Amino acid sequence: MTPTMTLAHLVFSMMTSAYILVAIQLEEHDLAREFGATYDQYRRRVPMLVPFSRSHHNADAAAGVKTASAAR
Repeated sequence: MTPTMTLAHLVFSMMTSAYILVAIQLEEHDLAREFGATYDQYRRRVPMLVPFSRSHHNADAAAGVKTASAAR
């Protein structure tokens, strides 16, 4: 953390964020290749970046997938 965001800090933050987003895509590809259908099912159930997003819960409900919160 820095009290003043300089141009260098901004560029570094943007480049680091872009790198992470690209790396996530590469990792997802490798995991899909390694684990096949099992990972594809997992990926449909679990959001990529935001763990408890509503859109995934809504998609699960539409697909008939029971989540831990729905089972209660």
